[in-house]
Amino acid sequence: MAKRAKLPEYGRCRMLQAWPEWDCSVHADVAQIDRQERAMNYPFSFEIDSETKTARFSSTSDLSYYDTTLASCTCHDFEDRHLPCKHIYRLAAELGIIEIFRRKPGGQDKDLLESVKNSSNIDEHPEQLKRIEKARETKCAPLSIDFDNRMATFGGSGKVPYETTVDTCTCRDYFVRRLPCKHIYRLRIELGLTGGDNGKK
Repeated sequence: MAKRAKLPEYGRCRMLQAWPEWDCSVHADVAQIDRQERAMNYPFSFEIDSETKTARFSSTSDLSYYDTTLASCTCHDFEDRHLPCKHIYRLAAELGIIEIFRRKPGGQDKDLLESVKNSSNIDEHPEQLKRIEKARETKCAPLSIDFDNRMATFGGSGKVPYETTVDTCTCRDYFVRRLPCKHIYRLRIELGLTGGDNGKK
């Protein structure tokens, strides 16, 4: 019997279907994981229209209700941040696009992560060498490079590309680990910098 492929997970979202309105890395941010939790626990009432993939959620603010789609919401949280709020996550869950699960204790391998961060040379740690190797692959080529500002964009798992500098990136790997990802390493390579050299004086 063929082994069932594991569904991709970002934060507490298990992706059951494609959700092109958002880059998957967004869901791995700590602030977004908190909203995913509240999406399932907050005591609001709602009505879902599965045909239009929209919903109307009850409100405790000056608005009588919030109108929500998979890409937007009229709540103050979304208006301020323009990132998925608890209403958007609940709508996606109710439509079967995602499953919001409780993360098992430990999540990321904290000991391994600490060993990388405490390494005398982070870029020579085996975990980082894996990323440098992936950075050299053809499929990791940037979509565009701004050589003057030392920035690049890379194709991601969603419709929004990753924005990368020599020491930051909007991809999930960087969001979760706060360590150089393959995109950062590829940008450094394109700029002629060594793996660990971010060009700072």
